[in-house]
Formats: sequence, structure tokens, C-alpha cells
Amino acid sequence: MGIHALSVMLEALNRDAQHATIAKFIQNELDAEREKLALLHQQGSQQPELLREQGAQQFELLRQQHAAAGGSMHSRRPEP
Repeated sequence: MGIHALSVMLEALNRDAQHATIAKFIQNELDAEREKLALLHQQGSQQPELLREQGAQQFELLRQQHAAAGGSMHSRRPEP
């Protein structure tokens, strides 16, 4: 809805109704922003745990690859 249409709608209301309409609009905008903020906070608090899990999975994968390759490179003896 354009600004002109909004202005016409508000002008059709009495002063108290204008204030109530504007207050309701602002409250709805605040509620939407609070929901976004709560979601971002939730995602932020989950991120360290996800990173720990990812690191543990990578470590396990490397350990398995290392075991499948025949162990440590340090166990080989240099050829003379």
C-alpha cells in the first residue's frame, strides 16, 4: 500500500483512532523484529554445538582413514 493511500485512510479516522492505528502498526513491527531476533539468538546458541559435532565427525573420519591406510607414517622406517 502506498504512502498516499495510507495517509487518506488515516485522515478518514478521528485523532484517537489514528493514534491507535499507528500504535498497533508499530507494535506489530516490533513483534516481528523481536521474533527475528529470538530466532537469530537461538541459531547463535546452537552454532557452537553444531561446530563441535562437525569437528568430532571430521576427527573420526580422519581417524578411520588413517586406520584404513595402515596406521601412522611414523611407523615406517626410512629406507637406507
